[in-house]
Amino acid sequence: MTNIADLIGSIAAVLWVVFAFVVVLILRGVLRTNRGQLTKLGLGPSGVTVEFAEAKLNEAVQRSDEQTRQAVGAAAKRSVIDRLQRNSDLLHRARILGADDHPEYNLPIVELLRRYGASVDTPRSNEEALRLLRANRYDVVISDVARDNEGPGSDLKGVELAEEVFKGWRIRPLLFTGRFNPVTLPGRTDAERLELVERLRRSVFATTNRTDEVLHYVLDVLER
Repeated sequence: MTNIADLIGSIAAVLWVVFAFVVVLILRGVLRTNRGQLTKLGLGPSGVTVEFAEAKLNEAVQRSDEQTRQAVGAAAKRSVIDRLQRNSDLLHRARILGADDHPEYNLPIVELLRRYGASVDTPRSNEEALRLLRANRYDVVISDVARDNEGPGSDLKGVELAEEVFKGWRIRPLLFTGRFNPVTLPGRTDAERLELVERLRRSVFATTNRTDEVLHYVLDVLER
């Protein structure tokens, strides 16, 4: 009887080993299939699909002026989307402040950054932006240059904000410029224009009017 019991125990142990081996093979097959499906869907580590990123970037570019729309071609879009997918971990839980008196214009990019896991606040004025900066820690600050809602000097409110942010928090903001060009800014002397360029050099990380470049610069800041 003892031998029979030992034999039954040995057979049971072997069956459990075989069962475990089969389960492992099945799980490996399921995982391999799922990985293939995720690749086909264009999912990066963040879970954001390439299709979603493309749609939001296209929407943002379409809201730009004609010159910018022509400049941001298919290769430029693919470059920034590939970089977002590869470096989505940088955006996860990043805190971004985007100051603009018309935040609705930036909604596609805000939605994209939030889908990657970033927290994005969108103040409409320098006063509101500075209040948020005093209350929170931000990794990236973005601002438009001109505002329609802040009275005299509103065409350079973004420059003023950049200087305040750099002075108070040692953060060099990104300026989204639209058609702004400090070298040809109307209503100012050559000396005033040169001073403006110097102010930008001292306090601003980068300036651009292209949506794809804004996203590249955001990643540049987060990589530092």
